Amino acid sequence: MNIETKPVISRFQSTMGFYATILIFAVVGMIPIMLLGLFLQFHFAGPSGPEHPLPGFLVVLIMLAAATPGALFGLWFARKQSRKQFWRLTDTELSCGLSRPLSFPLANIEKIIVGLPVNALEKMFQRARPGTVAGAPVAVLSAIDPRMNTIRAISLAAAQKENSLLICFRDGSCLPLRLFLFPNGTTIMDALKERFKDRLLQSYDYSADEARRLRRHDVNELIPASRVLFH
Repeated sequence: MNIETKPVISRFQSTMGFYATILIFAVVGMIPIMLLGLFLQFHFAGPSGPEHPLPGFLVVLIMLAAATPGALFGLWFARKQSRKQFWRLTDTELSCGLSRPLSFPLANIEKIIVGLPVNALEKMFQRARPGTVAGAPVAVLSAIDPRMNTIRAISLAAAQKENSLLICFRDGSCLPLRLFLFPNGTTIMDALKERFKDRLLQSYDYSADEARRLRRHDVNELIPASRVLFH
């Protein structure tokens, strides 16, 4: 067995998005430093500026230094998001990423829970029926917001959460898995459910604390054992 997902965008678009993310964070990271520099200039030198301006090369070095923290954070964030677009399931492991992929051996899986916690708004839309209290706001949104598909988007998000997987490993770590948007993503999730059908929990009742803590973490990212949610 060898099932792979692929990004929903082309490799060129993915590459451009990767570098654009780094650039955006670098520019955003420069803004506080530039504002601080302007404040110091007006506070100590006045609107006319200092009598002896800084050399051009020194200004460039200062700008590069100011952009470095944002660029490094952007690089980390872009790599993190890019890695989550590539998943592979084989007979022995589930892996994430192309270069230096993260490996999750199937032998370490203790159980798989079907469904992630649904928030209060999504539950309301699920219970909404014409003529009911929950149905009233749905009817209003249907009338004033027909083009944005608000109801459809919320209902779809709830349905995806209810069919996502929470993979629990023997070391206490967990992996919330939701691959519906990727080609072959649903196939990988179905294959995992079939492989571990003897350890599959279809209707797990999350406690309020479990649901709250689980929502703090992104999907498709490993939750370390130090932050274990389930026993």
